[in-house]
Amino acid sequence: MAEEKKIRLAFPAKRTHGEQVFPSPADGETVAENPPVLVWLPPVPEQGDLSGVKFRYHCAVTNTQGQEVFACDTGSTAVCIDGPLEPGEYTWDVTVPEYGTARGKQRFTVPEDAVSWQRPGVEDVLAGLPAERPRHLFTKKEIPAILASHNEELEVLKRNIAQAYLDGLPERPMFHTDESALPYREYFGRFRDFCDRNLVACSLGYALLGDEKAGAFAKKLFLHLCDWNPEGPCALYPALWGDEVGLSCARCFPAVFDLLYPLLSEKERLYAGAAVAAYALQCEKRIDAQNYELNPGNSHTGRLPAYLGEAALVLWGCGICPEDVLKKWLEKALGIYNGIFLYYGGADGSWAEGTFYSTSYTKWYLPFFSAVYRYSGCTFLERPFFRNYARFLLHFAQPDHELHPFCDGYWCTPESAEWPGFFAQNPFRIYAGLSGLPEALEMERKLAVPGLFYLHLLDVFLPPVPAGSGAAAPVTDADAFRDAGFVSLHSDRTDPQRDLHLMARASKYGPGSHRQPDNGSFHLFCGGTALLCPSGYFGRECASTHHMKWYNTTKAHNAILIDGIGQSYLDYRHTGKILSCGIEADGSRKAVLDLSESYPMLEKWVRTLTVADGHTAVIEDTVIAENAVTVTYALHTMSEPQPCGEGFAVERGGKQMEVIPAPGQFISRSFSDTYDVDLNADVPEAYHVTMPQQYHVYFETEKKSVHHLRVVIKVK
Repeated sequence: MAEEKKIRLAFPAKRTHGEQVFPSPADGETVAENPPVLVWLPPVPEQGDLSGVKFRYHCAVTNTQGQEVFACDTGSTAVCIDGPLEPGEYTWDVTVPEYGTARGKQRFTVPEDAVSWQRPGVEDVLAGLPAERPRHLFTKKEIPAILASHNEELEVLKRNIAQAYLDGLPERPMFHTDESALPYREYFGRFRDFCDRNLVACSLGYALLGDEKAGAFAKKLFLHLCDWNPEGPCALYPALWGDEVGLSCARCFPAVFDLLYPLLSEKERLYAGAAVAAYALQCEKRIDAQNYELNPGNSHTGRLPAYLGEAALVLWGCGICPEDVLKKWLEKALGIYNGIFLYYGGADGSWAEGTFYSTSYTKWYLPFFSAVYRYSGCTFLERPFFRNYARFLLHFAQPDHELHPFCDGYWCTPESAEWPGFFAQNPFRIYAGLSGLPEALEMERKLAVPGLFYLHLLDVFLPPVPAGSGAAAPVTDADAFRDAGFVSLHSDRTDPQRDLHLMARASKYGPGSHRQPDNGSFHLFCGGTALLCPSGYFGRECASTHHMKWYNTTKAHNAILIDGIGQSYLDYRHTGKILSCGIEADGSRKAVLDLSESYPMLEKWVRTLTVADGHTAVIEDTVIAENAVTVTYALHTMSEPQPCGEGFAVERGGKQMEVIPAPGQFISRSFSDTYDVDLNADVPEAYHVTMPQQYHVYFETEKKSVHHLRVVIKVK
């Protein structure tokens, strides 16, 4: 070690890969929570190798008088300050005393209105955990109130139970050994019907309605799934053949085990509980292998802390796992939700991976959150993201909108046969109440009762959660969600049939995972009809050839190419930021985005978007390069464009749009109705998919080092 201490360390100023945590509070940041969580990147050696070395840090916070108000020594790269700070300005620093290395002081401000909440601990939760069953989603004494307040949802549940009987039992997965068997993609989609839908529905029917037939079927189905080797094609980690089956089992088994507990014999409890424990252990191994505290940017791993915590709660007192193991699992889950979580979500309620993914990823942890609140009296839902999420949904998840940009799955709907229920059938459930926004509460009522519940049944019958101590910010016609990097401009949200809605992305989350290289891309709707939209799909599945080589390119979006080159899906540093967003003195809605970091070959790209009235949107671009470059200006639509002057016109859904470039700024214009990579490229014919047609328009400039572009869009 003496030799190692001679190695000079340096704290990195920026992240080094796209799944790494964002350090916070950032220098100059005004925090939304009090106390804030302090998160930093570990130092790296200026030379030599320190892989495997665990650093000990000293973290300290001082006020403006230079007084130390918090200090700790830790081996972690994230700490929770143990108590709220007085409103005011602070500095904080992190050092590695053993190596004489300091990151450097950074400033942050705690405002008067920062949200203060009590973080639950392991003993807090276990002290309130009852011995009776069920105890996870609800208790027996909570059932009458749930039944009285969920009449319509219970009728849907009964239809789900009837569907489960029709479906019967699933076949074991054989995609790992039999080429003629149902392939992985098709299998796990169907498996969700049996596990996430049918198994959960029948278990709920037994616990809530006393339906013995549903309980007997759920028990048979549960034990049938427990018979399958959790280390094989059903594994969550290591995922040798894909992890989706394992994700469903890890998610549903704890709740089902608890709901069916009275029906299971002692041997069956030990057997089924062992399956719950096996998946929990895989959750723990995957979280640890990723070093989740430092690298939380894997969307699948982001689901697992809740499943780990749920397993600990339902297995407590069963004799299946030692108590110290269950405490360790619960402590790990609570530590993540008390600290660095959320990664993709921000205090303003936005979700970096877009609407489609947000509606599911804000559901996975709700059963765990509910249990923690009921047994500790502390709720994670006090955190700012959760009260503001409905506000984000009101802009980007309107059910009457034809599409829901951005990110993967923008074309999917809750009833979509492609991914049924993954776009949550009621994303406003729970979050509308937390927000206190009348519009959100109305939307929750509007979406309450579908024909069938598809994927998210576990949060439907949860006991009420507290509304919290504050409400979301009001929704306006020009809102910026800076945490995830989205802007939303409306001509008039109170008139949804004629509302001109322009949205764009400029995000610190560069491309990668379920995000495209599309910073600066914008999309236009009128009355919910998509007039300008993204282009491309998954195809048969996520990561298909079309998905990776078309949809995950800038050319597929309403952005620009420089000398034919766009942003790189492989470069997380291709980012953007929102410079301003609001309603101007003349009543226009306006946002200014800086996308310069997304184009290393440019000195500057700033895009200004304006909704001037209910009929006009204006897009203005300033592009500056050291050398002369050609700008390709891409636009995409769902209806065939017709040449019109130097621009084009589109008619769709009774709306007429005309795109009018400033005269003479483009030297060519081309139209296409095909992708550069076919939708079904490299897919066996038996699994070809058909998706709605899309059209592409490309304008091109002459070579210049400075471009000032202006495009007016008229809609009637």
